[in-house]
Amino acid sequence: MRGTVVIPAHDESAVIGRCLSRLLDGVDPVDLDIIVVANGCSDDTAEIARRFPVTVIEMGAASKARALNVGDALATALPRAYIDADVEILGSDVLAVLDHLSSTRALAAAPTYEFDTTACPWPIRAYYAVWTELPYAVDRPLGSGFYAVSAGGRARFERFPDAIADDLFIRSLFTRDERASVEGTVVRVSTARRVGALVERCTRVFVGNAELAARDLVGTAAPPAGRTVLVDVVRARPSLALSLPAYLAITAVAKLRARRRLRSGDRSWGRDETSRRGPAVTDQEAP
Repeated sequence: MRGTVVIPAHDESAVIGRCLSRLLDGVDPVDLDIIVVANGCSDDTAEIARRFPVTVIEMGAASKARALNVGDALATALPRAYIDADVEILGSDVLAVLDHLSSTRALAAAPTYEFDTTACPWPIRAYYAVWTELPYAVDRPLGSGFYAVSAGGRARFERFPDAIADDLFIRSLFTRDERASVEGTVVRVSTARRVGALVERCTRVFVGNAELAARDLVGTAAPPAGRTVLVDVVRARPSLALSLPAYLAITAVAKLRARRRLRSGDRSWGRDETSRRGPAVTDQEAP
């Protein structure tokens, strides 16, 4: 066993089969201990997952943090990867990330991220054109549906906090020198397909980040922000000046909505369904 993968899954019947098919394609199942934690599902996520050689746990309540902790408690092998059900990554790339953690001094690692904006309207493509050039996205990133930790990295925290922004929590535990981006590996992330859905996704991020900050759960690697960073990005790539207004508008609306949500005490997830409309793999048994 070369490591563990924990997948929290809430109503992911449209994508869980695709996720597991990619993970198991050409990979010996004995190399990866894959644990799917179906939490609060009203669909057949668990039934689809059971068609594959993985461990499936069902929880009555919908809670990503609790699902991560339940999966973590069942896991026996390290290093350990935590993967969202709606991303796509080959099992060979997961193994490469885990092997990197086993063979180097890195405490946390991730593949390179590929954001799929196919069929997205221009404002969404413009938003990601800017966002993917920000230091948070390019400087040894963790998050966006995949992060992994070594044994030493996992020792940095006891449990996942009951909070929205689990990826920022994990990233904040490690300095830049303790993180790694593993060359030659790729995780494909589906983006929102409607501007309103992207705004809602960004709103959730801002609410989650503010929640962690208020609870003093953000350590050394909070994402940089501000006009200076954006100016530097556009100076480096002047063509992004055309995309910047869309990025600023979406960000401004999301921050406004996040402030309103925080004032009202609304901690709802704000899930984006538009990114889960790709072709599902539901009837294929893993090899």
